Amino acid sequence: MGCGSSKTNKVIEPETKIEIDVSEEHDDNENKNEQSPSPPNNELKKSSLAISSKNYKLNYFDFTGRAELLRLIFAVSNTPFTDQRIKFKDWKNEKKNAPLEQLPYLEVDDNPILVQSMAIARYLAKEMNLAGRDTYDQVRVDLVLDLCKEFTDCFSIYIVPEMLNPTDEKEEIIQHFIDILALRYLKNIETLIENFGQNNYAVGDQLTVADLFIHDLVTNMIKLNSAILENYPKLKKHKSQVEENENLKFYLDTRDRKKLE
Repeated sequence: MGCGSSKTNKVIEPETKIEIDVSEEHDDNENKNEQSPSPPNNELKKSSLAISSKNYKLNYFDFTGRAELLRLIFAVSNTPFTDQRIKFKDWKNEKKNAPLEQLPYLEVDDNPILVQSMAIARYLAKEMNLAGRDTYDQVRVDLVLDLCKEFTDCFSIYIVPEMLNPTDEKEEIIQHFIDILALRYLKNIETLIENFGQNNYAVGDQLTVADLFIHDLVTNMIKLNSAILENYPKLKKHKSQVEENENLKFYLDTRDRKKLE
């Protein structure tokens, strides 16, 4: 479908082409090397998701962006991982350690390092039983992921440059994005939820990585316009359903508290 954008001069290079958390401020602290917080046992929602014995280390910048879907997968599956956060000021020196000189990348035990955010997301979804119940559900999950990826790429082209280096056209560009591009993509996502999902999930009747990607992009849209879901009732119900997951709820609450510290 594509963005239909003529703003090719504003596309960000691959290693920094990111959907930033537009409300988050970034300080100059040293690189963070955090073990992901685990919810207390009484806050865990019983599920069939197995906690992996593998050692995962996710490397990305110190905000949401292209790594947030991966963090959501770890959170929902209650899988421990090392959340290595790199500061912009350190990226020049760190770049040599990154395959393809891009972020994010994922280290898994002594295996070859994994790159490309969507490839990593699909790998983790399979590992954590979030890829879909059967092969037909899995291809529908992939379809939703591809559509969401198109949308976030448009977000990177239009919105990210205005957040990093605002121009006099910032408000006009954001409004155009909401009125034209977001309208098209969000309506299409609602159509997929209606056709593929049950009980307000995107595909089938259980949580998948497709739900997490939709939740992440909707969260970014709410930061641009807090009332945007009033025009998208299926997405509003979907967001509420996804946030019923206790592990996700714990992660989101923890993430929001960190922003206030």
